Amino acid sequence: MNEHDLDRLLRQALSPAQVPSKALNQTTIDRIKERKTMSTSNHKRFLSVALAAALILALSLTAFASWRLLSARDAAEKATGNAALAAAFESEDAVAINKSVDSGAYHFTLHGIVTGEGMSGFAGSSENVQSDRTYAVLSIAKQDGSAMPGPQDEAYGDPPFFVSPLIKGQMPWQVNIASMNGGYSEIVSDGVLYRLIECDGIEMFADRGLYLCVSTSSFYDTNAFDYDESSGEVRANPSYNGACALFDLPLDASKADHEKADAYLESLLNPPEEPDEPDSEPETDWAAELANGTVIPGSEKEVTYDELGMAHYSFDGAEVAIDPSMLFAEGQIGPSEFPHEFENDGKRIAVQFSRDENGVITAKSILLS
Repeated sequence: MNEHDLDRLLRQALSPAQVPSKALNQTTIDRIKERKTMSTSNHKRFLSVALAAALILALSLTAFASWRLLSARDAAEKATGNAALAAAFESEDAVAINKSVDSGAYHFTLHGIVTGEGMSGFAGSSENVQSDRTYAVLSIAKQDGSAMPGPQDEAYGDPPFFVSPLIKGQMPWQVNIASMNGGYSEIVSDGVLYRLIECDGIEMFADRGLYLCVSTSSFYDTNAFDYDESSGEVRANPSYNGACALFDLPLDASKADHEKADAYLESLLNPPEEPDEPDSEPETDWAAELANGTVIPGSEKEVTYDELGMAHYSFDGAEVAIDPSMLFAEGQIGPSEFPHEFENDGKRIAVQFSRDENGVITAKSILLS
């Protein structure tokens, strides 16, 4: 029986000239049940299709979020314009990482890292560069999907971000990108900030354990990361009042060089003292100068003070104004250690200040030989 048959039976059943039979009633009830079952089945099928569509949409969004990020190579080339450096991120020496961490309002992704002497074609931002350098690309995006501010925006650089490699076993506030002759370049592309960092090569530490840290700070923040002095391990602080993340750097341990690493740390943490440059002029022996000088008659007088507490002394057209605390140590009585020297008509004259037990300061002019 089809729908036309059902409609015909219903019209007959509702006709005032006839009364529906029991068979007709049962047929009608069966057909209604059949339609109800079909409706339920169609509803379930609709829900399945809707859920499948939602899943496809979610997967598409995830794929888009990953797809919309630049590769390490593209980010490096956009940030520096150097094709050789960009290509190095796809070389055999490069390590692709592509790991992400969400913290605070930000989504951090470490794309890749490369180290090697093959980087000599790239002019680093540090003046004191070594033959081998390490480069890494990190991207920073906002979790709410809004764009990171670019250089043309007032909010650019607010908050700042500190991105640096760290070495397990070394105090991170001592050994980081700042002390390792580091620098960085960055761009904002499609609302995502990409930072290319560089520093002295770190492959020599590959078997010790290496990290890359990022935090919303201008320098290494001891509140963002916890350093375990016994194990040398660094951990991100989940209670940090800001955003922070820590990535492991899986470098090839076979490229470690203990002797080179120890020598590097020694030069970094205990640099040799540079010899003092000789003064351009020999230091004046004031004791001898004053002993051989002649006090100018009438020049000795008590100083006066202005509203700022400066001591004033004047004689024969020359005037000296000086803060008394610069002349005497606390509680010092007698002549000051260093006089004030000037020239008058080609003659060298020194003004010497003295303080008595009552705190009275006097000065006199001494003609030097």
